[in-house]
Amino acid sequence: MAIQTKYFDNWLSKIPNSPDTVMAITGTTSGTGYWASVFAIRKNVKALLLLNRESPRVEEAVTKLQTEIKNSGSSTQLHTIACDLKSVESVKKAAEQVNLIAKNYGGLNVLANNAGFGPVNDTRSALGYDIQMQVNFYSHYLLAKHVFPSFDLALENGKEVRICQQTSGVRYMSKLPQEETFFLTSKAGTLGGDSPNAGLERYRQSKLACITFALKLGQMLEQRGYDTNKIKSLCSEPGFAETNLVTNSTADNSLFIKLLAKVVIRVMQLKMKRQSAADGSLTIAHASLAENILNGDFIQPNEFDVGTPAKSLSEGKLDHGKPEHEKFCLDPHNQELCWKMSEQAFGDFFEFAKK
Repeated sequence: MAIQTKYFDNWLSKIPNSPDTVMAITGTTSGTGYWASVFAIRKNVKALLLLNRESPRVEEAVTKLQTEIKNSGSSTQLHTIACDLKSVESVKKAAEQVNLIAKNYGGLNVLANNAGFGPVNDTRSALGYDIQMQVNFYSHYLLAKHVFPSFDLALENGKEVRICQQTSGVRYMSKLPQEETFFLTSKAGTLGGDSPNAGLERYRQSKLACITFALKLGQMLEQRGYDTNKIKSLCSEPGFAETNLVTNSTADNSLFIKLLAKVVIRVMQLKMKRQSAADGSLTIAHASLAENILNGDFIQPNEFDVGTPAKSLSEGKLDHGKPEHEKFCLDPHNQELCWKMSEQAFGDFFEFAKK
């Protein structure tokens, strides 16, 4: 039975319209990315760039979003961009398209790195990185790096810029800190193998990287001389939202692993509160479009697994969140490690920035 949406429509009234906003979102064919797109359309963003790997689901989602534009009376312009986060070359080409489109609108205001993938088998990307680290974190790092000229253009035109990563509640469900091993190239099967627990830990490491990077980026923007009242690094977490994450991620897994993954998810469903994908999308939509958002903010549901958006961290410091949940992301060593390993793998983040 589908979970009832409780908060989405009411939360729309709390966020101002954004007719000057140009927003790009990864992973918009279903789940939180699709509903964040609906939210952006209802807030009448000027342009919405949808970044997805090529599949029949893209056309289906775009058709639904076009209907949403018509029914809501929005003037949002949709742009679809092919972006396979498993492929570095695809991400670079997608960034080129983002920059070309954003130039016509005076820059890119918001990049919402929403797409997620996992848990999956212990496989590698073409470059030899854990496939979950590549998709969930490294490719989003690369995308943000290559579209930075569009951030600079937006700033030059007097617009505010937000760069938002999407983490997960699994980030704190282990005693392990951020570990260098998961950032390095390695042979398939050497990061724990194909068991569900090992797959979940690789997924956790990739999602912990998303928030440690977001917090470190907030600091680095200031060090580079950017006004962090105008350009902000943010993070969000959807809580335990009912999405197709596991179904979409495990297609290439063995039948045994698929079944075990479903059992694990079912156990979590019985033990934890859940919310709809629409309600789960509110945190990333809020981080992207709400007022009173500060550099270093981390938005998650106010009841942790479910609820309306609240600041777990404000300006990189504990706010509504629990210390035991955020100890790994707030650890300066973990933040520095993530930054160092990212630049080691894919170069200076500010390579294409003006500062």
